[in-house]
Amino acid sequence: MLYNVRQSYTPALEAHEFNPHALIIDTETVGTGSSIEVVEVALCDFEGRVLLDSLVRPVYNPPPRSTPAQRFDSDEFDAAPDWTDVWPALAALADNKLLVAYNAAFDRRALAAMCARNRLPATAGRGWRCAMQLAKRVLGAKKNLLLSEACARFGLEAGSHRAAADVLATHRLLKRLVAPET
Repeated sequence: MLYNVRQSYTPALEAHEFNPHALIIDTETVGTGSSIEVVEVALCDFEGRVLLDSLVRPVYNPPPRSTPAQRFDSDEFDAAPDWTDVWPALAALADNKLLVAYNAAFDRRALAAMCARNRLPATAGRGWRCAMQLAKRVLGAKKNLLLSEACARFGLEAGSHRAAADVLATHRLLKRLVAPET
């Protein structure tokens, strides 16, 4: 399996890069390291429209348990598609787009692991930027902030550890972070 746990650093998003050529992505996962599996993925465009919101049936790990922070019902995964069914739609939407994620290094590694495991073309050719690194810089934070912490600094509604809610929270945060420069 061609999976690197320590992929290269993903740079912070720059204000001018948050434009119609950027897509916000978020994944929810189970497992760790090379056994990580994406169980939910969402994409949102520059305008805040969710373009993709899909569960993914885990193959090697049990479905995630419902927690107060992350509401999954294990029955949801009974009809969920496999990664090989989700990837073509995601790849088509992401083609020639800059992928922006809150904690992009994590989402980038998760997608790379899924693609490597399924022998699918990875996202290596696509550009990635990190919204968390931008938030950290703008807010003058010394440590990485959770999405909920960064949103709270602006009085914004945070996500719910579900992919679609988190891409929308990241979108709201990015609009606020880049507003002074646009």
